[in-house]
Amino acid sequence: MNEQNNMRNIDLQALERILGSSLIWVGIAFLTIMVFAFKTIRIERVSGEEVGFLLNKINGDIEVINRSGSQIYNGLTKEFYVLDKTLQTIEMTADTSRGDRKVKDDLKVKTKDGSDVYVDLKIQYRMNIDMADEVIATSGPLDNYKKKWARDYVRAITRTYLGELITEEFYDASKRDGKLNLAQKELNDRLGKFGIIIDSIAIPRRPRFYQAYEDMIKQKKLADQAVLEEQSKALAAKQKQLTLIVQETNKKNVAVEQYEGIMTQKVIAAQAQAEKGRKAADAYFQKVTITAEARLYEMQKNATATLASKSAEAAGIMALKKALEGKGGRNMVKLEYAKKLKDITITGKPFTIDGSVERFEHLKAGAASQGR
Repeated sequence: MNEQNNMRNIDLQALERILGSSLIWVGIAFLTIMVFAFKTIRIERVSGEEVGFLLNKINGDIEVINRSGSQIYNGLTKEFYVLDKTLQTIEMTADTSRGDRKVKDDLKVKTKDGSDVYVDLKIQYRMNIDMADEVIATSGPLDNYKKKWARDYVRAITRTYLGELITEEFYDASKRDGKLNLAQKELNDRLGKFGIIIDSIAIPRRPRFYQAYEDMIKQKKLADQAVLEEQSKALAAKQKQLTLIVQETNKKNVAVEQYEGIMTQKVIAAQAQAEKGRKAADAYFQKVTITAEARLYEMQKNATATLASKSAEAAGIMALKKALEGKGGRNMVKLEYAKKLKDITITGKPFTIDGSVERFEHLKAGAASQGR
């Protein structure tokens, strides 16, 4: 019985030794796996304001991750970077409490006529997302693209273009802005190939000059202001003059229009009267014409009738004339003489003294003839 118990104890101890050594190896293997996973598996997050990059350490390829969220990658073969893709602002100012640097950081410009002018600059720029891989390839990780390109290029090119102005032109905002626009165009031409876009360049504060020149500028501004005041007065007087001219012109136009209206009424009345007279004349003309035509027609008819009557009468006379020219005419004369002598009584005593023929003269008509 004791021997059996001893044998059991020996078997349990052997089993414990075997199992104990196996657990150690399992633990070592698990630990090794955990260490490997910890060293190789990485988890990074990309926010909505960032763009992520996965750099392949073996072939150098870059994967652009332009979406927000967590990214899991192999840390042994890849590296992960993020860049800010939001609109960036660089402020270069003489105010040490502002801007990117805690020192006097405004831009000194040598003008075309040799003066020194100091200006503050405010630049807004951003990364071209479509060229994000080019940005990290040329500028490296983190914010190197902000330090390497935007700041230095902006200062150099802006200084060049503003230096084309003379000192007095710095007070003309339109001329300053014109030079800044040219500088912005050249900056975009130069930085565009590196994936950087300049959105705006501005001078937020007025330019500063040497004190002596500032005093001269102030005096000139006062003189200019006085000139402007006089010009304003002259303009006001001119405006008043124009107002009076307009008022008088309006009065004249009203009077002219009234007179033209009266004249138009008179012309219309005269035309109406003339039209009335013309119509009356036309009516009288029609009346006289119709009457004359009727009278002419009547006279023509009368003349025709008279002509016909006289023609017939003339024809009768001609016929009578022809009849009287012959023997019948003498007979008719005799007959008429006979008719005349029919009732005449002839008295007297016929005698003769000699045998000569004397003329018979009848001196006094008979009683019957006097009775006629």
